[in-house]
Amino acid sequence: MTERRRVLIQGAGAVSAAAGALLAGTGADVRAASRRADVLLTAVDPRGVVAHVPVVRYADVEPGTVDLLILTSAPGELDDGVATALAAARPETVGVTSPVIGDAAVAERMFPGAGIATLAPGLLSFATARGTETRAEFWVPPLARAFSAVAVEGSDRDLPRRLAAEYPGVIGRAPARGVAAVGAAMVPYAAELAIVGGDWPTFLRRLTRPGRAMAEAMRVDVGLPVFAPPPIVVRAVLRQLCRTVPFDFPKFAGNHFVRHADQSLRILDAWRAMTPRATPALDALREDLAAAL
Repeated sequence: MTERRRVLIQGAGAVSAAAGALLAGTGADVRAASRRADVLLTAVDPRGVVAHVPVVRYADVEPGTVDLLILTSAPGELDDGVATALAAARPETVGVTSPVIGDAAVAERMFPGAGIATLAPGLLSFATARGTETRAEFWVPPLARAFSAVAVEGSDRDLPRRLAAEYPGVIGRAPARGVAAVGAAMVPYAAELAIVGGDWPTFLRRLTRPGRAMAEAMRVDVGLPVFAPPPIVVRAVLRQLCRTVPFDFPKFAGNHFVRHADQSLRILDAWRAMTPRATPALDALREDLAAAL
């Protein structure tokens, strides 16, 4: 009989609830780790199916009991106590969900000997309740995977393939350049939405600058000479998303990208540091986002 894979997800938020429910569906033994063990972590899929993810305290995580550790926070943002407890678990593999350039390298230093992969989230998860119960609705786009595994420079290049085989239907493989292109396309718009405090109607009137910043980011991070998309095209894409996503997408996007505005700022800073060429739209976006924070 094949031993069940043991998965620990750092944090007890909406991403942990959704990821936990999906990974448990592959047959894995899944737990989330939090400062509190009395949190009820609930995931609801688009069909209304409810799943509960067990939560343990960081201090109660036993050493040597984790095959896959998923970090839902940037590794450098974990406080010393949490980082020590997770490192003591001696995970075989660590998945870093943060898209910030350099965060995978931070995880390598925190978890020596572990295989490190970037797990780019492809799901949308929306907390409808917080507190003693974190209840999250989630949606994975058709034909997509909840996470795309990307090999990290200097780590095992075969790790994404193994993760896709061990957690089928939930983790897939993706080329690093493709994931970078998705980030370059999304983050400038996420930053603009955060600047206006998540106000969706105002955001829809401010699509020119993030489009230009997107084109600059594509050249810097992916090496693709693309043009800024016309705002009318972006609005059409966003309207389609609002019709397709099975919950309130403007509310989700506003809440999510305002909460993660500091992450968007770090990505903008990383892009700016990658090139000596002028990036006026990225610079203006970065300045306004820093001021908003």
